[in-house]
Amino acid sequence: MNSDSGERPGFQELVERYRHLRGEHRLSGVEGTVRRHLERDLAGLESRIERRLALWVPDEEERRQWRAHLHHGGPAPSLPPVPPPLVFHGVADDGSIVEVRAQGHQEYRLSVDGSPRGPIPPVPNVLPPEGVRLAGMRCRETFTASPDSVADLRRHVFVGAGEPPWEHAPDLLRDGLIDPDFGLTARGRRALTGPRT
Repeated sequence: MNSDSGERPGFQELVERYRHLRGEHRLSGVEGTVRRHLERDLAGLESRIERRLALWVPDEEERRQWRAHLHHGGPAPSLPPVPPPLVFHGVADDGSIVEVRAQGHQEYRLSVDGSPRGPIPPVPNVLPPEGVRLAGMRCRETFTASPDSVADLRRHVFVGAGEPPWEHAPDLLRDGLIDPDFGLTARGRRALTGPRT
């Protein structure tokens, strides 16, 4: 796999970063501060890669192939395509389902009831309670992530207790509330601070 374009964002870059650090680790002395820092960085990066594998690759055999690629230089299996990040999902006044997805840096595409409608300006990070106008339609934002997922995300963000709730990552990522590293998105902030619909 040459690029993550159209696939899971940044995964191959994580693999390359891991291999680079592993090479530096091999060249470092048997003992010392640099070696210990590299070991810590390698462990953290491997943990991050494992979390992404758990999130994106449901089949254990495919995860094993990715680990072989990571550790032994085996061929990289294909990752299934991922839809562009969801920036807005809502309902227009006429009942139409409206979605906006990021297509690149500051580029956004609107679809209405699953039909593409073309590019639009960015969706504001903060939306008024009465909704937002998108392509001439007044739309009210809705969220599809389960209440348990959102509650655990809220606890993680506002209480800061331990690891992110990785078990909910697919649900939260699909609804555009988090990014692939479990960072809260603007949509995620709106879900946690606004009225839930």
